[in-house]
This record gives sequence, C-alpha cells and structure tokens, in this order.
Amino acid sequence: MDRQLALVLAEKINKVITVLNAEKKTPWDYGIGFSLYHSEVHLLDTIAVHAGENPSALAARLGITKGAITQVVKKLTEKELVESYHLPDNQKELYFRLTPLGKKAVRGHHKHHTRLNAGIFAYFESLTRKEGQVIIKFLDVLLINGAKAWQNIPAL
Repeated sequence: MDRQLALVLAEKINKVITVLNAEKKTPWDYGIGFSLYHSEVHLLDTIAVHAGENPSALAARLGITKGAITQVVKKLTEKELVESYHLPDNQKELYFRLTPLGKKAVRGHHKHHTRLNAGIFAYFESLTRKEGQVIIKFLDVLLINGAKAWQNIPAL
C-alpha cells in the first residue's frame, strides 16, 4: 500500500473515533420519554445482565470506580429506572435492580443498537471470509497499537 492510501485510512479512522466519541456524549431517548447518557444506559444494561452483583463487582465489570457507580445509580434512582435493595441475610451490602421503566430503557437501548448496526452487519455479511479476516486482523492491530500509544502519551 502506498503512503497516500495509508494517510487516507488513518484520517478515516480518526473520523470514526470522533463520531463514536460524539455518540457517547449524546443523550438518547430509548423510548421512555426522556434521554439517558451513555454511562446511564450502559449501567442499566449491566445491571440487567449481571443481576445480583454489588457495586464493587459492577464497577470492576465496567472499569470505573465504585464512586462512579454510586453517582450514576443516584441519577437512575431519581429517574425511577433503578431501585436498591438488601438481601435478607445481608443488610449491609446494597444491590440494584431495574424498575419496569428501567427494563423498557434497556429494551430500547438494544433496539437502538440493532438499528445502528444493521447497515454495518449487512456490509460485513457481503464480505468474503478472507476479507473479514483482514478486517479483524487490522482491528486487532489497531486495538493493540492504540492501547500502547495512549499509554505513551504524556499528560498535559
């Protein structure tokens, strides 16, 4: 591949990253009448999939602090999407479960992803196995090198 094409690919990757970052910052209404931020809906989804996990386990699973879990759960509780509870034999540990509205938000989130992914899935399905393997290898290299690059960037 020539250098010019490599530069075009790098530019396209940066544009994709910009779009994805903007999407993470944009609140969406998942069919519940008000918008949720990325962190809120992904915590809801994690609570739905990993019911019965305490705040520490949820934090570890999401790669965030326990304090961040507490802050987001407070917002979700105020929005009547999550409720907290204690186990009968453990009144010290706090757990969370989705309310019916929280479950509706998770379903809406899944529908949102299905709509977003429909075009890309159709494209991927049109590829040959070899073309798909090239893309997978490229993404693996991108992820490995991206992680290394971010570790080596000095703080401002």
